[in-house]
Amino acid sequence: MKKDRIAFVVQRYGNEINGGSEYECRVLAEHMTQLYDVDVFTSCAMDYLPWDNYFNEGIEIINGVNVYRFQVERTRDDIKFLELTDRIKSGDTAAEVEWQDEIGPYCPELIKCISEKWREYKAVIFMTYLYYTAARGIGLGLPNAIFVPTAHDESYIYLSVCRKLFHIPGAFIYNSDEERDFLYSQFNIKNIPSITDCVGIDIPDNKKRFLPEKYNEFAEKYILYAGRVSNGKKFRELNKFFIEYKYRNPSDLKLLVVGKIDEGMKITYSKDIIFTGFVTDNERDAIMQNALLLVNPSMYESLSLVILESMAVKRPVLINGRCDVMKGQCIRSNAGLYYTNYFEFEGALNYMLTNKEAYKQMCENGYSYVKERYSWERIVKNVSELIEKIAVP
Repeated sequence: MKKDRIAFVVQRYGNEINGGSEYECRVLAEHMTQLYDVDVFTSCAMDYLPWDNYFNEGIEIINGVNVYRFQVERTRDDIKFLELTDRIKSGDTAAEVEWQDEIGPYCPELIKCISEKWREYKAVIFMTYLYYTAARGIGLGLPNAIFVPTAHDESYIYLSVCRKLFHIPGAFIYNSDEERDFLYSQFNIKNIPSITDCVGIDIPDNKKRFLPEKYNEFAEKYILYAGRVSNGKKFRELNKFFIEYKYRNPSDLKLLVVGKIDEGMKITYSKDIIFTGFVTDNERDAIMQNALLLVNPSMYESLSLVILESMAVKRPVLINGRCDVMKGQCIRSNAGLYYTNYFEFEGALNYMLTNKEAYKQMCENGYSYVKERYSWERIVKNVSELIEKIAVP
């Protein structure tokens, strides 16, 4: 029996791409193939700076998903982008549309294709409000458009060119309760159909995963950071806090860092901070399962998949309490603690490492929370019901 079709529009796509919304799009698209034929419209870019073309233009099939790639017609001009950013910050609204083009990836042929083909799909799902592909795609005003904004409280969302996007789509999918509540508080959109949560977590089996041999000496003697090593993720703060922590609390505890270091990122190196470099997915899973806990210092997240992944392997989390989304996940799950300054970081970490019963309960709480709220069965059902609600006859 022939399936109905749905489409996703996202700035980058592929197994090699680790960005949060790109990963979210990929795993959701793959799981939705259970019910639909799924097409993805995306750029040929691998990296978001400068959006240069890496993949071949055309179609390829990735894990059952039809991926249509379009050339980026011009890469980002950093000097021009910074000039436009300065202009919009000074209140020059006339510069906003050009700024949105420059933020990229600039793929007008992709937008043209969507404008011609949208009737072939029950729904067209656009990811991430900030990028050209979503902004111009939502701007088409398609009645079957579903918007996954992946938004948080940042200066750009208050630009008029961004604000208007939130009144156009037929439906929303929010990544978290906090994202939904924030957007409700800023825009009059409560009457637009929506659901919360669109990504699931694969619950691993109970099989013990063994560390790569070179990390065996650190087994269950380390906390883990997993993600981009960047200023945007507040890694420098964690870098500083952990070195201070070890000075004030001598022990054999290490911080293992799994993730790509941004070019130009300033690192303060220490014998107690271990940078793994590239690891395979299996190695990453083993490193996470054998950690004492996961720490995420980021301030700006619409959803933190990595803390959910940690909970799924029964490892609690320590997070930046200045991020409302992660703080909310932490409170709802009762599977970790949060901090807003160094001394809270030190106190929370010491509490988790020394109170065995509380630690054990956090491990179980996180596992139960993820299993109940983030099962793929629940996610696919909710997304498909939303699609059917707004589908054009």
